[in-house]
Amino acid sequence: MNDCLWAIVPAAGMGVRAGQGIPKQFAPVGGRPVLELTLSRLLDIPEVDGVVVPLPPGFHGYGGFLGSMGSPKRPVITLTGGATRHESVRLALREVPQDASWVAVHDAARPFVTKDLLYRVWTAAREHGAAICGVRLSDTVKKVRDGAGAEPACFVEATLDRDALVNVQTPQVFMAGLLKEAHREAEAKGWPCTDDSQLVETLGHPVAVVQGECTNLKITNPEDFDLAEAILARQGQVRGTHTVTGFGFDVHPLERGRKCVLGGVDIPSDTGLLGHSDADVLLHAIMDGILGALTKGDIGVWFPPGDPKYKDVSSLELMGNLWQLLRGEARVLHVDATVVAEAPKVSPYYSEIRGNIARALEMEPDRVSIKATTAERLGALGRQEGIAAFAVVTLARHDSKYRFGGTYSERCDS
Repeated sequence: MNDCLWAIVPAAGMGVRAGQGIPKQFAPVGGRPVLELTLSRLLDIPEVDGVVVPLPPGFHGYGGFLGSMGSPKRPVITLTGGATRHESVRLALREVPQDASWVAVHDAARPFVTKDLLYRVWTAAREHGAAICGVRLSDTVKKVRDGAGAEPACFVEATLDRDALVNVQTPQVFMAGLLKEAHREAEAKGWPCTDDSQLVETLGHPVAVVQGECTNLKITNPEDFDLAEAILARQGQVRGTHTVTGFGFDVHPLERGRKCVLGGVDIPSDTGLLGHSDADVLLHAIMDGILGALTKGDIGVWFPPGDPKYKDVSSLELMGNLWQLLRGEARVLHVDATVVAEAPKVSPYYSEIRGNIARALEMEPDRVSIKATTAERLGALGRQEGIAAFAVVTLARHDSKYRFGGTYSERCDS
């Protein structure tokens, strides 16, 4: 058996208990989305040959950036996940190469996984075929029964032996064939599960347990974000902000029969901008400026022009969605954009355009500058064959300095 190890990071859940307004895996900790921190940790482990990440519906655009975190030799593959965790893992298993002997499943909301922990679990899996990690309970554990509808809500039924119990964590490592078989059987027979090891247990295969780590926090509730920030500070994070600037440019041809949308405003015109989306060159230039400032590629990576889901989509909607994914990393200080067009006249719509941009980027309209000029009848723009836009975007980016892959960890006593 070879040592090819792939990781699956199920990230398709909505995480509503975290109370962040967005799925918790996309909420920021230390200025970076939780999922990005988790993937950075895994990719810092040389033995991880690739990662598959199931995402929620509607987050396909974020997959382009996650893919850029990998490399041709160690890819990050994204896909739309299922309605449940085990369905997402089952779908992800289809993307794991056939020559992979081992699969590690790790929670998207556990951003503090260490090399040491993965090595311990994998070592046990090599011996037993399947292994998980867990920590001993420090609190007394009670089994309870529901009350009769009045206070108190429940009553103690029994006190359990905590020495026989552990709180289970991830990563969990399995022989690839074993995990695939467990998921096939679960799908055929409708087995319920809360983690992958339960499926392997139900299959009748023993699962080894190794010591987990107290700092291997699973972010679940709102207060967990404060704990995560504290762990990052303990591990050497330096926080603060610094100013970054991005430049964006876009140009689209004009065509009769198309709407002319600029800054999210439908401007009356005999011709409109041609493109896969609504071809709003102004917002495209601003989005590229934001992505440039944060060194996250361009809008073609996030919203591929050939993807049918973006056919004729509102660029204002795309910009709002993009900012919700990136807002934890920075805040927009200023936008200065110029539209180059012989026609139509843009100035009557400045106020509405500024308001649209300000709302999408969660900033004040007086920090948005929109200007328009002509090409003085020179070239294609001067002949009214197209419209172009330039944008300079200034952001205050949160500093994030991490020591990934170090030997630091805190472990609970047995």
